[in-house]
Amino acid sequence: MKKFNDVMQGLNAPQFPGQQVKGMTIEQIRTLVKKQNRIKGYNFSVATGTQNFNLQLSGTARILLGMSLIPRAVGTDVAITGFQEVTGVTFKVNNEIVIENLDPNFLGNFFNTDEYYYLPRPLSGTDEITISFTNPGATELVSLAIYYI
Repeated sequence: MKKFNDVMQGLNAPQFPGQQVKGMTIEQIRTLVKKQNRIKGYNFSVATGTQNFNLQLSGTARILLGMSLIPRAVGTDVAITGFQEVTGVTFKVNNEIVIENLDPNFLGNFFNTDEYYYLPRPLSGTDEITISFTNPGATELVSLAIYYI
């Protein structure tokens, strides 16, 4: 089996591209990469009642950028239906209530023209992040994307 560097040489792709273009050091490139957006996805099956979910991010997470929620109803067009059963969402970061009992449709693609809903918050890498859903109806599938640096 070929080594990664041998394969990359054949593609003429340097390990640290910034060195070729701007003459950056490897440490400068690593610092730049640490500042790039990251996304972590979660999928939940939200049954009737109120359900709480703990969210774990990387220990290197330093800034929460925001989130996006979409319903995952099998056999329906998400862009048309929106959330049908879940009526409220609460989002906490380190015991700070950031969102309280908000209709989840506000956090998806219906009311937001950007990629995600902006909720900038500082993070320490050992944060307690929870999301709670209120669902008076049948079980609904929910997908969540958390954007962070």
